[in-house]
Amino acid sequence: MARVLVLREPGDAARTAAMLRRRGHEPMLLPLQAVRPLDPPLGREPVGGFLATSAHAAPWLARHAAATRRPVLAVGERTAEALRDEGVAAVVAGPGRAKDLVPLAASLADGQAPLVYAAGRVRLPDLEAGLDAAGVPFRTLEVYEMIDRRPAADELARLVAGGPPDAVLVLSRRQAELFEDWAPQGDALHRADLRFLCLSEAVAASLRPGRRAEWGARPTLKDLLARLG
Repeated sequence: MARVLVLREPGDAARTAAMLRRRGHEPMLLPLQAVRPLDPPLGREPVGGFLATSAHAAPWLARHAAATRRPVLAVGERTAEALRDEGVAAVVAGPGRAKDLVPLAASLADGQAPLVYAAGRVRLPDLEAGLDAAGVPFRTLEVYEMIDRRPAADELARLVAGGPPDAVLVLSRRQAELFEDWAPQGDALHRADLRFLCLSEAVAASLRPGRRAEWGARPTLKDLLARLG
């Protein structure tokens, strides 16, 4: 059994904790971010369909997509599940990476009504760049943002009272940056044998030099957790 520090926002952290428990590990939840919903108007322009690369877009899409009766392309099954849970019926699940939504979006686009990408305020450019390159008409609406959070020192002290973490789960470059900016000095978070399980090599590169960082062959949470045994 490993004690694993999870830095995700509370909703995502709860789901990750459940995955860890099923594998026999003990999650330690220390969110470094929180989700703030945004509510931009959809507008009256025609809509060919919707794109979602995060489950955080599901509440906005539930309010705006259903009335159009247009399909929603979700980046993967987790996002598709969140959309269905919110009552969105016409959902197509993609293979798991934003750039892989481009061929699906191209097949959906009718050449006239643009797709609407329900996005986070801070995001990678992969999907938008791919849509531009493929000539797929779209417009982006920012429907949520991630707010940075700095835990109090006593929050960490309570968390490690039962023992220090064996590993830290780092799923984004921003998580890595926030962790290094905040992490107080002390044995719990600066031990030489503390494993940093990173979603990708790019995420690992955002940690300070000397960290014991590792990542899997594929950038998926399931593959990353498998490294714990």
